Amino acid sequence: MTAPTEDGALVINLASSIDATEAEGPGLRYALWVQGCSIRCPGCCNPHLFHARPNRLVTVDELLGRILASRARRPALEGITLLGGEPFEQDVPLAALARKARAAGLTVMTFTGHLREELEARGSPLVPASDLLVDGRYVEALRTTKVRFVGSTNQRMHFLTDAYREDDPRFAAPNHAELRMNAEGEIQMVGFPFDKILAEFRDRRREP
Repeated sequence: MTAPTEDGALVINLASSIDATEAEGPGLRYALWVQGCSIRCPGCCNPHLFHARPNRLVTVDELLGRILASRARRPALEGITLLGGEPFEQDVPLAALARKARAAGLTVMTFTGHLREELEARGSPLVPASDLLVDGRYVEALRTTKVRFVGSTNQRMHFLTDAYREDDPRFAAPNHAELRMNAEGEIQMVGFPFDKILAEFRDRRREP
């Protein structure tokens, strides 16, 4: 095995991942949730990812290897999606991963609570490494169930490359959620957190 490149040795603080989902972006995607978010939007569906404590520390090259192995098993895998937490709090290693994923023929979709203009002003490398960017803080009072891959109406979708177009019918399809069970027996909800699903989870947490 060859030694990792300098970028490939960068470490990502990963919270969890799903190797094949259609609920976190267009097509079949490898979804990655990173640990840590200082924005902490009220009503966020992932408050357990706010704290930046070390969770699953993985190098860029190791994570890329997992992604490419998933594509070998599932040739329809279209891209990766970066969520959180807040991906732009780890934008250097994630940009390295995104560049390598794109070089391998995959697309990159990134979610952030920051605005695109803020990220470009600070020169974040993850913006130009993404094909599709969803930006803006989640605002609970503006919550929507009508816009695909968007949680509140203030959030915007930016098509940064020719990989996707706004008129792609997949962006007009209804939101959906997937329930997964991992190897530890934990149930994970992937995709849009519908009110009925959230209520069910809250009720079960209150059960003795």
